[in-house]
Amino acid sequence: MNIEIRPITTEADEKAVYPYQCGYSHIVEGFDDFVRRVKAAPDLYLAAFGRGVCVGICHGRPSDKAKDAIGLEIIATERPGNSDYARKGIGSRLIKEFEKAVRRRGYRWIDVGAAMGVEGFYLKNGYRPYELVATGPNHEEYERVKVKDYESGKAKQEELLKKHKAREVIFILEKTV
Repeated sequence: MNIEIRPITTEADEKAVYPYQCGYSHIVEGFDDFVRRVKAAPDLYLAAFGRGVCVGICHGRPSDKAKDAIGLEIIATERPGNSDYARKGIGSRLIKEFEKAVRRRGYRWIDVGAAMGVEGFYLKNGYRPYELVATGPNHEEYERVKVKDYESGKAKQEELLKKHKAREVIFILEKTV
């Protein structure tokens, strides 16, 4: 399978990636805002293309928490049952290229919030959980708790779901690059 992973550099790329992002992302923005964000840090916005079609994206931005950190905002690839590109390692390739870009910029670590059920992807790619965040139906934050590891975090995740009747309890993970 021939997949090309690259920064978004052309207008054609922008037009291919924007609808993909709209379909797979929590990020809500108009096309012009999308283009401004991509052009502001093109090396931190990567896309995977197969047969000329966007099949994955990865985007981050400098963290509000620390000067030497990048927050991974989204990594999205084709979902199982949706395409020939699902579960083919595209996400892992995207995140590795993103990590290279982060290192080139001189950042030391990446943090990311993992939606429930996908934390295994980050664990497989060397990320370590350090916190849980319980959120409500409108994404309001109910509680944050530190965790030592994934196993103890899973138990605490169930506890927080019940305690708050939370919409979700996500893992926050980090990786030193």
